[in-house]
Amino acid sequence: MKKEISLPTIFWRLAIWLGIVIVLFITAAAMFSDSGKVLALISSIAPEWLALIILSVLFNYALRFAKWQYFLSILKISIPVKLNLWVFFSAFTMVLSPAKLGELIKSLLLKIRLDIPVSQTAPVVMAERLTDLIGLLILCGLGFSQFAFGGKTLLITGVIILSGIVLITRPGFWAFIDRLLGMHKRTSGLRSTIVTIQKSTETLLNLKTLAISVPLSAVSWAGEGVALYLIFRSMGVETENLLAIAVFAHAFGSIAGALSFLPGGLLVTEGAMGVFFVFVSIPETAAISATFLIRALTLWFAVCLGTIIFAAGHRRSDLQALSLSLNDATDKDEMPRENQN
Repeated sequence: MKKEISLPTIFWRLAIWLGIVIVLFITAAAMFSDSGKVLALISSIAPEWLALIILSVLFNYALRFAKWQYFLSILKISIPVKLNLWVFFSAFTMVLSPAKLGELIKSLLLKIRLDIPVSQTAPVVMAERLTDLIGLLILCGLGFSQFAFGGKTLLITGVIILSGIVLITRPGFWAFIDRLLGMHKRTSGLRSTIVTIQKSTETLLNLKTLAISVPLSAVSWAGEGVALYLIFRSMGVETENLLAIAVFAHAFGSIAGALSFLPGGLLVTEGAMGVFFVFVSIPETAAISATFLIRALTLWFAVCLGTIIFAAGHRRSDLQALSLSLNDATDKDEMPRENQN
């Protein structure tokens, strides 16, 4: 018997694919609109400086991969290193999704390749984002003692993040979610999935795990702050506390961009860094050029690297399987109804 698809399911499918198309469009438009200026700026940097800048960015990626691997090992998920590298870097293609939520593609790829339930690995992506933000807050906290800039924003962000972690690691929160799902037959089938998510979340966000993952996040993101510092040095900028300025500016801009939920934090990240550079009296020309360059050598570099790695390692069946996985996600709403008939 042919399966009937309800109107809400059609809307969900359209929303998912529209979201993907929007992310891809914004990525392409932003890259091409800035490409001329960015290429001109990059060509003005001496090769030895450019090599050091890229190495600093790759340092961030290496430690973030180490954290991803660490989280998976805690959940006793074993993945061949080559495949795991491909999955990790393939997610960079979705860097421009709001708050990097598109990186959930890692869970879908693991489901496709190794049949690992999405509910088991999705909390890893969430834990990555939360520990990234805490690590960035630590970097900002260290810089705040010198610059006294953005204190209210940092305090509010810290309270929200820590409150969120406390909330989602409490059994009472998950019991409440379970009761909500159990109230309707259409959602009751998700209760077992929620149990899996709860167990993974509590394991990944306990104090012992955070004691390792948060410092790792802080050190990794400091790498991109060092990249910004090297950009300033390559331009001949000589300012007191330049390294601290660069690390704080990058961390503060990244937090502002993440909280904006705009794709890749576009405009907000740049704006936050620009305001801070004015605050610490960085020359305007150097500030604008450095902002363009650090975004090109982090954001756009990540998108290009992820696209190349995905293209190099993907199978023909991967895109088809991704499409089916997204469709199945909307079809689950129909299952209880069909089971009743």
